Amino acid sequence: MDARTQGPRHHLGSGCSVTTRMLTCAGAPALEVVEAEPEGTGVGAPILFVHGAFGGAWMWREIFLPYFARRGRASMAVSLRGHGTSQGQEQLRTTRLSDYCADVRCALMECKEPPIIVAHSLGGLLAQMLIGREEMRALVLLASLPPEGLMLNSLRLALTHPQVWLEAFLGSVTTSKLPIRMAAHHGLFSEALPREQVARYSSKMVPEAPHALAEAHLSHPVMSATVFGIPTLV
Repeated sequence: MDARTQGPRHHLGSGCSVTTRMLTCAGAPALEVVEAEPEGTGVGAPILFVHGAFGGAWMWREIFLPYFARRGRASMAVSLRGHGTSQGQEQLRTTRLSDYCADVRCALMECKEPPIIVAHSLGGLLAQMLIGREEMRALVLLASLPPEGLMLNSLRLALTHPQVWLEAFLGSVTTSKLPIRMAAHHGLFSEALPREQVARYSSKMVPEAPHALAEAHLSHPVMSATVFGIPTLV
């Protein structure tokens, strides 16, 4: 866990600095980690951000990480294997949800104390699967996949937005980034967002692991956060 490649540190004005590095986990691909450190002594539990399907740690770097770091919270975002600049792109076709959970566990081991986990979409399902298995101070789920899986939501999307559904599907069964970029342009961003920003963000999105997405459509046993005393915001 202590083998790492340190990237440049970027000072974002007053209040924090951001560093990107590679985190080495035994028997697994090296993972991209983006960290925002507050100036001076931090306050409260650290925050770990977990992205969803097709994304990466870059989703949190621009706004979320600096926002909380400037308010004294040490913050970190991890790119799951095959996402961002993490290794493992060549194994995506055989990657499963259990592999992604292992990646989140690897990032959790870097936290000096149990963190607040903020997780989006597929990352929210991963965080829920770790309830009772890993320590966390609190849990925030943003547009999270439910424990019962995506089956009903996927059918609804296929009926109401078939083009977006098809492009997202092709983004998991092909190695091309084009289908998911098209889906991003058609339905994943607000219409008010300038098109050049949509193009910049969608260019960072990657094909998703087909096995992991298939598993995400199924029901998963998830422990109750209340039983473990974990404050949760959905």
